Amino acid sequence: MKTIEYHHNLEYFSSALFDRYFGDMSFCVFDIETLGLKPGFCPVVLAGVMTVERDGSCLLTQYFAETAEDEGELLLSLEEYLNDFDCIITYNGRHFDVPFIKKRAEVCGLDGFSVKPFNLDLYLIINGHSPFRQTLKSLRQSSVEEYMGLSSGRLDEISGKESVDLYYEYLRCPDPELKESLMKKILLHNHDDLVQLYRILPVIKQTDLHSAMFSLGFPVKGEGDWPNLTVRKLNLSTKNLTVSGILPESRVGYTAYAGFSSPEQCYDCTIESDGSFQFTVPIEKLRDSLFINVKELLGDTSALEILPGHVNGFLILCQNNKRNPLEINMLARELLVKFMRETPFI
Repeated sequence: MKTIEYHHNLEYFSSALFDRYFGDMSFCVFDIETLGLKPGFCPVVLAGVMTVERDGSCLLTQYFAETAEDEGELLLSLEEYLNDFDCIITYNGRHFDVPFIKKRAEVCGLDGFSVKPFNLDLYLIINGHSPFRQTLKSLRQSSVEEYMGLSSGRLDEISGKESVDLYYEYLRCPDPELKESLMKKILLHNHDDLVQLYRILPVIKQTDLHSAMFSLGFPVKGEGDWPNLTVRKLNLSTKNLTVSGILPESRVGYTAYAGFSSPEQCYDCTIESDGSFQFTVPIEKLRDSLFINVKELLGDTSALEILPGHVNGFLILCQNNKRNPLEINMLARELLVKFMRETPFI
């Protein structure tokens, strides 16, 4: 396996919208190249990871399989590197890149292989929580780049299919200089995918990110000895808000009911030994609105008082039969933060 590193400078992206969910998180951009679309048969031959610092400096690292036998080493190096981050930014990575490398790890006999960071999949946000499905000719990454005026940022001139053909040609090539040239073309395609993926990140300002995070989940930074938690599902009924998710590791199961650990605890929670968790919080209903006394639930409400739905110590979660995803998401996060601060890691 060959490891290649590049150093770049890019304009660092930051916005109040993005920082509300990811401002305290470390992240990287992630993309893979494979020899087909079926992970049971088609190996991963290239994986790229790019980090971006606040000063704009970037480190782009590529793991390239020089032979088919290098795939296991590539996957192990990738696993170790990715798990240093809180979040990975992908484009269709929840349905393709991450499931693909997990299946390939299984095929290669890599027991216990896991990718722990939260997967911020821009494709799913754009596809389900923006007007672009109706306005763009397609939702391919290149179409979003074109829409944002970023097409000129690419130097590579090959498609994913052509990259596959070039790799097979690379494996057969006896000429060292030609072999190096073929490798560089393959690397450039992945390199530009990573750079361009980061450059289109500002598109989230044109999406309903709060609705996307309600539907797709979001990470919560660990407190004390707790690892990061990932909220996977939020369910709002007329009686309860249920917050379900996963943490990367858990030693034993844990269950606590309202008033069990302390008279002030106003929620039920269960953490299974596999790391899955569920918190259930009772809410109140008045006509077509659902709300909760956050002062009673959390004590410290300073993080929620700036929200539009906060009124006199109460947080409105649904109004006129329309849910408020921002308020629901932030309430879920503050509840989990409070729990971690008050509960030793199990």
